[in-house]
Amino acid sequence: MIHTELKAVRQFQKRKIQVERELDDLKENLRNTERIHQETLRRLESRFFEEKVQIIRVNLKCFVY
Repeated sequence: MIHTELKAVRQFQKRKIQVERELDDLKENLRNTERIHQETLRRLESRFFEEKVQIIRVNLKCFVY
């Protein structure tokens, strides 16, 4: 009976290590995804404001002439 329990504990330890590695991989993937998302968001915001400035300039030119 002790051998069975010892075997179960060892299997649990192996599975725990495997699950911890999987969790670390998931965390790393999440960090990378978040970084890429933030970069994309900054790029889109920048593009939005650049286009807004262009529209304002065009509208101002219409009023000046």
